[in-house]
Amino acid sequence: MNKNTKQEYRVLARKYRPQTFGNLIGQETLVQTLKNSIINNRIAHAYLLTGVRGVGKTTTARLIAMSLNCEARPPESCEPCGKCKSCISIRGDHNIDVIEMDAASRTGVDDIREIIDNVKYKPVNCEYKIFIIDEVHMLSKNAFNALLKTLEEPPPHIKFIFATTEVKKIPITIISRCQRFDLHRIEADNLIAHLNNIADKERININKEAIALIIRAADGSVRDGLSLFDQAIANAKDQITTDTIISMLGLADRDNIFDLLNAIFSGDAKTSLKIYNKIYRAGADVLMIFDELLKVTHFLTKIKISPDIKDDIHIPELERSKGAKMAEKISMSSLGIVWQVLFKGYQELQSGFHLFQHGEMLIVRLIYLYEGPSPDDLVKKISDNIEEKKHKNESIKIKSPNNETPATINKVIEIEDNDQADNVAKLSNSVLVKSFRQFVDLFYQKKEGMLHTYLYNKVKLVSFKEGEIVINSESIVDPHFCRTIAKYISKWTGRIWQVSTSSSNIGKTLYEEDLLAQQKEIEIMKNDPQIKQILNKYPGVKIHSITDIRETLDETIANKDIQQSIKEK
Repeated sequence: MNKNTKQEYRVLARKYRPQTFGNLIGQETLVQTLKNSIINNRIAHAYLLTGVRGVGKTTTARLIAMSLNCEARPPESCEPCGKCKSCISIRGDHNIDVIEMDAASRTGVDDIREIIDNVKYKPVNCEYKIFIIDEVHMLSKNAFNALLKTLEEPPPHIKFIFATTEVKKIPITIISRCQRFDLHRIEADNLIAHLNNIADKERININKEAIALIIRAADGSVRDGLSLFDQAIANAKDQITTDTIISMLGLADRDNIFDLLNAIFSGDAKTSLKIYNKIYRAGADVLMIFDELLKVTHFLTKIKISPDIKDDIHIPELERSKGAKMAEKISMSSLGIVWQVLFKGYQELQSGFHLFQHGEMLIVRLIYLYEGPSPDDLVKKISDNIEEKKHKNESIKIKSPNNETPATINKVIEIEDNDQADNVAKLSNSVLVKSFRQFVDLFYQKKEGMLHTYLYNKVKLVSFKEGEIVINSESIVDPHFCRTIAKYISKWTGRIWQVSTSSSNIGKTLYEEDLLAQQKEIEIMKNDPQIKQILNKYPGVKIHSITDIRETLDETIANKDIQQSIKEK
């Protein structure tokens, strides 16, 4: 070979692709299960490997193929030797017994028929004939159906290995015929260690903050992380810094993002727009800016929930220090509102025009979202007012005759403050409603006959508790029915009621309940000896209803009083 011929460059993702199960990072459960099944010769006829891009699905499929067909693998190990003809040919992708197919480019039923026709032939050089189908979810419905029978009962020399990023798109009939393994996103710690190890082997100088940015952009994908690392080496081989990664990815500087969010929290519109313009002029994309704002808001929320995060050494020192200071100044409810506005704005930006101007208006929207006091400020103000009135007005005076014991002291409460008097009056007029029947009866007592009729005859109770009720009012045409009864009941009881609707039919109307109760009473009454005697004496007579005699007595007395008053006149 000519010495002047340059060796072809191999990207890091290919150069450092795992050649043994032990080199797979972050997939310990998968490795242990495969190791046990291979050593104990309990090998499934079909495997389904799922997970996000770049976590090792295709690599694992090739390692399984190498291990099953390795000519020199010890019986007590699952690791392929990597040196026999079979391992070398599989690694070089020219083994005729290991067929790898990309389902993204060969989706039709005819492509699957080629596999089915090939299944009946035994392997030429290896123990197993293995079909690796990548992105299997791209196969058509007819292709999946054609594969079903072969996949269920393949010959003993055939193994299928499927890989996919969209397992939900695969028919359940295919999934049920496979042994499924879910490959997880790689943890940041493992990915950082992996990149540092490669940096040492490649003799690349890269600082911790730069690696942290690559890990964040990789989002748990080893291949994405190595591709970004490869690109960073090409940009700055001697020394890879944070600025290198920020410039390469078009990221907004996190320091400026924290400053922008801090200015928004402070309500400083002028400074916020100035920082936003600075970030944009530096080359950051508008969508990227708001994506970073969302991530920082999420980071602040995590610090708020779990303060120990600020001590995580894998997070850059700048973000930890600034994040901890900002999290102390803002409440959890405010962070939730900011997240909602940012997320809604981010969705608008993805389909909008004039993105820079749109971004400015989103920042202004955040700042002027609510100019009144926060809930914490209101609570503090109310507490201060109560304390002030407590010290200002000694409103409770106790008067007691000298000859009375302490137990019989007559307490006279004199309320000097008009606001307090109104509050006490409201409390004294409040009505406690402890059941749905009492709730409905209140409408009768307050002479809301139509609403009472609807509530009694047509409304089914789903759940009830003081101040909150869920009903099924589907049979009522009025769309404002729930709002109307909530308004009345809140007015009468002196507290806010929440009336919600549900399509559940688990409850009954009060009319139905009373009807069932009366039928039970009639059945009980039929068993009374005297009633039985009357019913037997008069055939065809039935008990229609039962009325409390006290109610008729009251009506009789009332009628007599009316007649007496008429006679006197």
